[in-house]
Amino acid sequence: MTDDFHSTMAAHQGKVSDKKHKKVGTALAGDMSKEHKEFVESVIKLIDNGEIDPMNSQTFLNQDVYEKLEEEWKDKTDLSLSNLAHQIRLIYEFWKSTETPDESPHLETMVEQLWQTKQRIEEHADVFKF
Repeated sequence: MTDDFHSTMAAHQGKVSDKKHKKVGTALAGDMSKEHKEFVESVIKLIDNGEIDPMNSQTFLNQDVYEKLEEEWKDKTDLSLSNLAHQIRLIYEFWKSTETPDESPHLETMVEQLWQTKQRIEEHADVFKF
């Protein structure tokens, strides 16, 4: 199997230009739903206003709600925080970058992933600020 892989790679070496490689890695522009765009804008505003910090996931929590959670749900929330922080950092960097479009199917997918992680916890309690 390894030999097949190496021979396949060798056969295609030099057939894709550097320019094409860069194009493949570029985010596509495309309309996002109003709901997705408004959500991104609200998260960016929370970050820019200092209400949440992507480097400190504890800032995502509504502490009053969190403190009232059963221990099991606190544990589940704690486990989700690092994933939420990572996803928020990706969204923030994408949104702020001058090299990516303001609206993109890529960004919309990132928001969907954030929502899915968030909703698993918020089906039980509205513990996050966003």
